[in-house]
Amino acid sequence: MRFVSALLALLMVVVASAQAADLATTPRVEARLVAEVTGVPAAGGTISLALHQKMQEGWHTYWINPGESGEPTTLAWTLPEGFAASAIKWPYPERIPFGDLANYGYSNEVLLRVEIAVPEGLKPGSTITFKTEANWLVCKDVCIPESATLDLTLPVVDGAPPKNDAWKETFAAARAKEPKKESQPVIFTEFAATDKDVTLYFPALTAHVATGTQEPHTPKDFGKGAQFFPYTKGLIKASAPQVAVPVEKGFTITVPAGWRLRDAERRKETEAIEGVLVMRAIDTAVGEPDRVEAYEVSLSRGEVPAATPQIAAADLPLLQAILFAVLGGLILNLMPCVFPILSMKALALVQAGHAERPWADGLAYMLGVMATFAALGGALLWLRAMGEDVGWGFQLQSPLSVAALAYVLTLVGLNLSGVFNVGGSVQGMGQGLAQRGGLIGTFFTGVLAVIVAAPCTAPFMGAAMGYAFTQPSAITIAVFLALGFGLALPWVVVTLSPALVRLLPRPGAWMERFKQFLAFPMYAAVVWLVWVVSQQVTPEGLFRVMLGLVLLALAAWAFGVAQSRAARSERILLSGFVFLASLGASIALIALPFAPRTADGQPAAVDAAIPAEPYTAARLAALRAEGKPVFVNLTAAWCVSCLYNERVALSSNITAEAFKASGTIYLIGDWTNRNPEISALLKQHGREGVPLYLYYAPGASEPRILPQILNESLMLEVLGVSR
Repeated sequence: MRFVSALLALLMVVVASAQAADLATTPRVEARLVAEVTGVPAAGGTISLALHQKMQEGWHTYWINPGESGEPTTLAWTLPEGFAASAIKWPYPERIPFGDLANYGYSNEVLLRVEIAVPEGLKPGSTITFKTEANWLVCKDVCIPESATLDLTLPVVDGAPPKNDAWKETFAAARAKEPKKESQPVIFTEFAATDKDVTLYFPALTAHVATGTQEPHTPKDFGKGAQFFPYTKGLIKASAPQVAVPVEKGFTITVPAGWRLRDAERRKETEAIEGVLVMRAIDTAVGEPDRVEAYEVSLSRGEVPAATPQIAAADLPLLQAILFAVLGGLILNLMPCVFPILSMKALALVQAGHAERPWADGLAYMLGVMATFAALGGALLWLRAMGEDVGWGFQLQSPLSVAALAYVLTLVGLNLSGVFNVGGSVQGMGQGLAQRGGLIGTFFTGVLAVIVAAPCTAPFMGAAMGYAFTQPSAITIAVFLALGFGLALPWVVVTLSPALVRLLPRPGAWMERFKQFLAFPMYAAVVWLVWVVSQQVTPEGLFRVMLGLVLLALAAWAFGVAQSRAARSERILLSGFVFLASLGASIALIALPFAPRTADGQPAAVDAAIPAEPYTAARLAALRAEGKPVFVNLTAAWCVSCLYNERVALSSNITAEAFKASGTIYLIGDWTNRNPEISALLKQHGREGVPLYLYYAPGASEPRILPQILNESLMLEVLGVSR
C-alpha cells in the first residue's frame, strides 16, 4: 500500500507539472510546445507555434496518414477569445518498415507547426497563454498511446516580434519539409485504379511550375527518387516499393491497391487521390547531397500514359511463346551455369543406359525438372500477388538461398568424392537402376538441375517469360512447364533411343574414379556461390557461410565414418554426435539473419576497362535528354550468363576503345540484390530476369535490345565502330 500510495503521489506530481509547463517527458518521447517568435504582435497577424517531439532511439510517431497501422498525432487547442489555430502543417513523412507492413511517420524528432491567427487591438505588455491537449501514439516493438497538456505564455509586443533564436533553425527545417502550396499551386494530375493496382501519373515538374513557363525537361521530371504519400489511409499498399517509370511528359508509379480500392464500391466512389509527392532536386552543386522537395498533389480519375515496351510480350501468340520456352529450355543445357550439374547427369546417364528400363530414368528426370519449374512459377505468382517485385532468379537475391545452394552442392561433391554414400556403390548399379531408389535419385537430379540453372537466362527465354507474366496463372505455369520440357528433352531422347543407349560405355570399376573426378565441378560451383554471397552480405556474414561449409564437411565426414562403422557392426555414438552437432551448427550459422552489404555506389560487375556509372532511371533520362548514346547493362553477380558476357564482350580493350571513340556512356544496373528501379526497366521491356542489354542511340525513341549472349564483333557493330 505504501508503494502504491507513493506511486500515485509521484504520478500526480508528474501530471501537475505537465499541466503547468511547456514540456512533458515520458520514457519514450520528450514533447514541448514552442514558438517561432518571442512575442505576440499587438496589431494582430499570424504567428507559428509547434509541438516538438523528440523520440528515443527506435521509437516513432505518425503522419496524418499513418500507413498500414498507427494513429496520427492530434492537437486540441484552448485559446483566448479572438485567436484561432490552423490544422497541423505536416512535414512530409518517412516510410518506416514494421515487419511485413510499413508506416508513415517520424523517427528521432519532428516539429508539427500550427499557425495561430492573432486578433487586433491587444495591449502591449500583457501576456497571452496558449494551451493544447496533445495526443500521440509512439511505437517500436509495441505501440503506446501518450498524451500531455502543454501551455506556453508569450508577451504582447509592439511591432513584429523577434525570432526565437533557440528554435529558428528547427522551424526553418520543418517549413522546408512542408509541401509547397502557398508559393506554388497544387499539381493536378491523373490516376487509374483496378482491384489490384493503382497507377499514378505525374507530369513533368519543372523549376518554374508556379509561373507556368515551360522549361527543358530535367531528371526531376522523370521521377528521380519519387515517393508518394496519400493523405487518406488504405488507398495504396504502403509497404510496396515505388518505382518511377518515365513516360511521355512525366512519369508513372504503379503500386498495389489498398483495401479501399480493392473494394469495387469504394473504388467507384474514389474520384480523387490527394497527397504529397516527395522528389529529389537536381539543381544542387556537385558533391552536395540532393535536396528533397515536397509537392501537394491532387490526382483525379483519368487516362494514364503507359510506357511502351520495346517487345510487346503480351502480344506474343501462345503457341509461339510455348515454342520459345521449349527452345529456351533446350539452349539452357548449354549455358555455363548448368555445367556443374552435367557431371551428375553424365554419371546417371551411363548408369541408366544399362538399366532394364532406361526410359524410366529419363521420365523421372523430366518429372523432377518440370515439377521444379512449376513450383518456381507458382512461387513467383504468389510473391507477386503479395506485392513483391520478383523475377527469374529471384531466389538467388536472398543470401540465405545462395548459402543453402552452396551447402547442397558441397554435399553432392562430398558424396561424389566418397566421403559418405547415398544409394550404395557405383560398380553394382547396373542391376538395380530401375528400382524405386534409383528413380527417386534421378528425380532429385532434375530438381537440382533447375535450381542450378536459375542463374542463367538463355536466348528465347526472356520473351517467353515476359509473355508468361502478362497472362492468367494457368498460362504462366504452362510456359514454365514448357521451359522444363525443353531442359529435360535431351536426356529423355537419349534414354528413349535404343541406338543411343548402346553407344554409352558399360559400367565398371572406372566409374568410381569418374564419379570422384566429377566432384570437382561441384566444388567450383560452391566457390562461385560463396563469391556471390560476398557481393550480398557483410564480411561477418561471409565468414559465417564459410565456417558453415567447414562444419558441413565435418558433418559429412562424421556421417561417412558412422556408415563404415555400422557396416562393421561397431559403435557409432561418437561419430553420430559429431555429425548431428556439426550439421546443426552449420545450419544455425546461415539461418541467422544476414546484414546486407553496404552499397558503395559502384555496381558489383564494373570492369575497370570501361568506365561505368550505376544505373538509375533519372541518370538514363538525363543522358538521353542531353543526346548522349547510352549502353545499359542489367546484370547480377549470380548471373553466370552475365559474367560470361562481361568477360568475353565487355571487358576487352577493343570494346573499351569503341566506347571511348563513340562517346557512349556505360550504365550498369546491379540486380544482385533487389532493386525496384531495375525491376521496372526489365518489365518495361518485357523481361523477367537478367541479362538485359539496351543501347540508346542519340535521338532514338526506343532502345535497341541486344541478344542475351554477346560477342566483341556485335558490340563494335552496335557502337558504330569498325574494327
